[in-house]
Amino acid sequence: MATRPILGFTFVFLVLVCSNANAICNFAATCIYQNLSFTLFSASCADVSGHDRFSALQLNFKIGNVNGNLVCPGANFAASCSNIFLSGGHTLLANCKNSNGALIQTSLDLNNCIQNINGELYFCV
Repeated sequence: MATRPILGFTFVFLVLVCSNANAICNFAATCIYQNLSFTLFSASCADVSGHDRFSALQLNFKIGNVNGNLVCPGANFAASCSNIFLSGGHTLLANCKNSNGALIQTSLDLNNCIQNINGELYFCV
């Protein structure tokens, strides 16, 4: 019965793809000149031919605040966070309100949320 080996291979393939989902994010490996202007993140990223292309991504679409912690996927973190800035080219830092309204210093490694596809920044979550 040929169906069983094909199903087995498909299952193993899907498990491998899902378990390595964050491995493909790592935009910082191929992007330079990262910048943050409020919630607009930009960088110059290499395309498949090795040329740098400018790309920008609105972080507020996929990053949220959950009880004082920056998370992705999420949304609209800027509504409850202040002092938002970028550190080291890929770490998003902010003071975010928790459920009690207290400000918590928090950070998020954008390498776990963003990828470079042919010179364009995309969310990978």
